[in-house]
Amino acid sequence: MKNGNLSTVVVINTITFLLAVSYEMVFTVLPFFLVNTIGVSMIIIGLLEGGYDLISNSVKIFAGYWSDFLSKRKILATGILFSIVSRAYFIFGKKWNDILLAVSLEAASEGIQVPVSDTVLSSEKKKNLGKIYGINRAVESIGYFVGIFIAFVYTVYYLKDIPYQTYFYLSIIPLLLAFVMVFLIKEPAKKEKVYPVPIVSLEFFFPRYLILFFVLSFANFGYSFYILKIYGDILSESKTIGVYVFFTILIAVASYLSGKFYDIAGEKRFLQITIFLFFLSHLLMINMPVVGFLIFALADAFLEIGIWATVGKKVKFRKGFVFGTYHFTVGFSSLIAGLVAGYLWDSFGAEAPFIMGCIASVVAFIIIRKYF
Repeated sequence: MKNGNLSTVVVINTITFLLAVSYEMVFTVLPFFLVNTIGVSMIIIGLLEGGYDLISNSVKIFAGYWSDFLSKRKILATGILFSIVSRAYFIFGKKWNDILLAVSLEAASEGIQVPVSDTVLSSEKKKNLGKIYGINRAVESIGYFVGIFIAFVYTVYYLKDIPYQTYFYLSIIPLLLAFVMVFLIKEPAKKEKVYPVPIVSLEFFFPRYLILFFVLSFANFGYSFYILKIYGDILSESKTIGVYVFFTILIAVASYLSGKFYDIAGEKRFLQITIFLFFLSHLLMINMPVVGFLIFALADAFLEIGIWATVGKKVKFRKGFVFGTYHFTVGFSSLIAGLVAGYLWDSFGAEAPFIMGCIASVVAFIIIRKYF
């Protein structure tokens, strides 16, 4: 790894950290704000969760494509500006459709930023990709932890005196710092290679992996459902966020360790363990949601590494476009999964979405055994 590359990776990890802090400062308390202040139903929660993933991942396919040709610095700066604008709608919005617009802008911001980061990281040594992605996801998780901890302090000490929307002003600070950091990125000169395979060829996208990750989205349908399931049991915003703090610590450690484990265990065994963790976590979410949520941290960390390290190893060119296609697939399925989870919750009770997660995990395991 050259010093220039190392510098760029460090800058991107720092930007990732700052964006994660800002994100969790808002989105950790957003379910409580929506339910207790705006008064939305669980179907609207599902729409916001799934819509976020769909928009984010739809943007990723285009941002990923253009990141192969345009300045990564300019693309990242544009994404952060979207996030800054979204904060105005979080701060001044009065109805759920105002928050939908805010969530959509934040989703577009993530959609612009993520494929650029993944493309840069995937340019490193392929034999160490698991470790490289693991470090990046661990840094992101540390950022999530800091953001959640700030939200925790807010709900414990300041919630009664400071409204949610006043508190949202603080989330702008890390965004401004991230925007400044973008201009430290060093961009290498482009050397475009000519390849014999057309860009539209299905072999670029490895369809069996697309199908597997589509199915697994039905066992990963948005943190709000998990958080509100715990909240329904303990009836305390601060205690629920306290659990979320432990969740974030666990996911940060798991992200780093799972990256190393991926390099050692190999693809198929790693994915089988990931699917088992999803099944176990959703089974426990039904009656022991705190334990189930903490195991879900392991599953989610393993899935992140499983997707992007696997794709990063296999893709030889047009990486941004292929990464974007995978993000879009996950986002589209997440929208469907979120809406179905919201409908199941409202119609059959809080346990129903997690039964769906168990079923999706079994189907994914069958796919692995039969086709991998």
